[in-house]
Amino acid sequence: MQNSLVSILTPFKNTAQFLQEFLNSIIDQSHTHWELLIIDDHSTDHSHNLVQSYAKKDSRIRLFKNTGNGIIEALRLAFLQSKGEFITRMDSDDVMHPKKLETMLKALQSHGRRHVALGLVKYFSDEGISDGYSRYETWLNELIRQGSNYSEIYKECVIPSPCWM
Repeated sequence: MQNSLVSILTPFKNTAQFLQEFLNSIIDQSHTHWELLIIDDHSTDHSHNLVQSYAKKDSRIRLFKNTGNGIIEALRLAFLQSKGEFITRMDSDDVMHPKKLETMLKALQSHGRRHVALGLVKYFSDEGISDGYSRYETWLNELIRQGSNYSEIYKECVIPSPCWM
């Protein structure tokens, strides 16, 4: 399991205020065989320089500039550059639980090919979260616990981007 390369796909644009915590949460993973393909989608703040400083210190962080525009093109570029046997995704303003990669990788390896591992979501903010986010979090986590995500697919996004592999 420790030899399985996990590719983490992350687009970013003007998220400098979140990037340090985001990057540290990936560097601190218990599963250490990963690559971060992080795509700058034309940032105008100091996001690019911040990521570049991390990439210089850790060769697992691979920084690219989006050759197109927008999140879809950025994710396509990241996917094309990925080398991992397993793929996951994170937004640049999210924080990864220290055992996310290890836990999801174990689940996938125990179930075999053609499966998706899902994890729970926890929304947070320095100011707290609204009642709407709280209800959304509860609903998503209940779907995941029951394994019934696809029964609700036409209502709302049933698999948040940082919660799958």
